[in-house]
Amino acid sequence: MKLSGLLTSVLALSTAVLGAKKAASADDFKHDDLVKVECAEIGEQGRELMNPDGGFRWLSPTCVESRRALSFYYGRDGPTQCSVKAEDKFHEQMLRALSFNRALKCRIPRNKLTFTQYLEVPLHIDGVRVRGGSKLKRISGNFNAVLHGEKGTLVAAAMYPVVDHPLPETVSGVTTMQINLRWYEGSAMTLLMSNKRHEEDFIIQPIVALMFCILTACAVYVVGRVYVESSLIPRVLKEETDRKAKARKEFEDSVKKETKKDK
Repeated sequence: MKLSGLLTSVLALSTAVLGAKKAASADDFKHDDLVKVECAEIGEQGRELMNPDGGFRWLSPTCVESRRALSFYYGRDGPTQCSVKAEDKFHEQMLRALSFNRALKCRIPRNKLTFTQYLEVPLHIDGVRVRGGSKLKRISGNFNAVLHGEKGTLVAAAMYPVVDHPLPETVSGVTTMQINLRWYEGSAMTLLMSNKRHEEDFIIQPIVALMFCILTACAVYVVGRVYVESSLIPRVLKEETDRKAKARKEFEDSVKKETKKDK
């Protein structure tokens, strides 16, 4: 009964620890969670438009490829492509940013909390103009994005245009943005998040390892005790009983033989 209580306590403790760890990180980003990008709407005068409550009017482009708002996959490096149709309201915002020569005021959430804080990410828009003139030919769609996350929370981010790369192929009425993403763990640019994730795949958390050790020890004890009580002890007792019975019989036989000789 004591052993059963010990096992129950260990299992309850393991469940509580793992459950608490999971609950504590429920509002943090996990690998491949979507991180939405939003930008403040610019009016005809080149200023950000405000809502009646005093906040900015946030909008995000609807990408032709995914049919959803522009988003990054948390922790996933590589290119992200988002093609924006000319009738999309965000396309107009990019043109206004170009005409007023100002960056879009963009933001991304730090975590998954409903009332989360945001990181401001200014986005400068470059354009390709007709040679020898100032007429805009098309919007340059190449960008680099560097993002820093720490334990599922975004701590820093930056996006900037790249003008020396080949322009993305486009079709009439569509502006294609190609964003090359690079994720880092922590605020320094020394540990790529992708490398850290591969390393963590081979690491067992200390508390989990301790729980497994305790459970393994208890399991070994239970199996050993069951074997000793149900098999080993009865067999030893039987062998000892048989040995005593055999010795008694041999003694009785020898006594009978001695008795016959005396007669």
